[in-house]
Amino acid sequence: MSDMIYTELINCMTWSYSRIASFNDCKYKWFLKYIRHDTECPKFYSSYGKFIHKLIEKYYDNKLTKQELKTEFVLNFQTEVEGDRPSANIVSNYIRAGIEYFDSFTDFPYNMVSVEERMEFDIDGIPFVGYIDFLGELDGEYYIIDNKSRALKPRSGRAVPTKKDIELDEMLVQLYIYAAAVKQKYGKFPKALCFNCFRNGVFIEEPFVLDKYYKVISWVKENIEIIKQESDFSPWLDYFACTYICGYSDDCCYWQERGRI
Repeated sequence: MSDMIYTELINCMTWSYSRIASFNDCKYKWFLKYIRHDTECPKFYSSYGKFIHKLIEKYYDNKLTKQELKTEFVLNFQTEVEGDRPSANIVSNYIRAGIEYFDSFTDFPYNMVSVEERMEFDIDGIPFVGYIDFLGELDGEYYIIDNKSRALKPRSGRAVPTKKDIELDEMLVQLYIYAAAVKQKYGKFPKALCFNCFRNGVFIEEPFVLDKYYKVISWVKENIEIIKQESDFSPWLDYFACTYICGYSDDCCYWQERGRI
C-alpha cells in the first residue's frame, strides 16, 4: 500500500490523460510533478509543440491571419522554443517543418465549436479535466482535433497492425477520453477523432468506435488504481527523454547521480 499521506493526496486529485500517461513514462517524474509540485523546466520538443499550438489557437481566435502565421513563427522561434537544443540539423528540420506547415496552412474541414476549450467532466464519477485543441462540427456531428508534433501516419488497413498503427492507437487514447467530455457537454459522442500532424503535414480522421471507447475507459480506471497503490515511484532513466523531454530532470536526484557516474 502507498503511504497514507500520498493516498490522501491522490484520492483528491482531478485526473487527466497526461496525469496518467506521465506515470507510465516515469513514476518519479510523476511524483515530482503531481506530489511535490516542482517547477517544470522548458524543453525543446515540448516547447516547440506548445508554440505551434499557440499560433493555431491565435488564428482561430482571429488574432492572426493566415499570412501572419509564418512571420510570427519565424520571428518568435528563438524566444518561444526554449530548452537545450538538440543538434543543429534537428533544429533546422523543425524550423523548416514549421515554415512549410504555415506556408500551406488551411482551415480544418469543420465549423469551429471551440478552440483550446477547457473541459471538466467525469468518468464513472472520477473527476477529469482536459483541453481540446479544436472541437469542430459538421452536419450535426462533432469532431475532435488534436494538434500533434509527432509524425503519425494514417492507418494502414493491414490485417496485422504495423508499428505506426499501434502508435496511432496509443495516441487515440487521449482523444477517446475527451470523447467522454464531448458526450457529457454536447449530448453525443464525436463522429471522428482527428490528428493535425503539423510536422509532416498529415491530417488523420479516425472514426469513433464505441468498443474502443469502453476499452479506454477500462484502461483509465485500471491505471488510476495502479497509481493509488504505488509506494516506490522509481525512475525510468533514458538519455534522450531525460535530456530533451522531461522538464524535471534538473531536479531528479537519480538523473543527477547518473551524470556523476
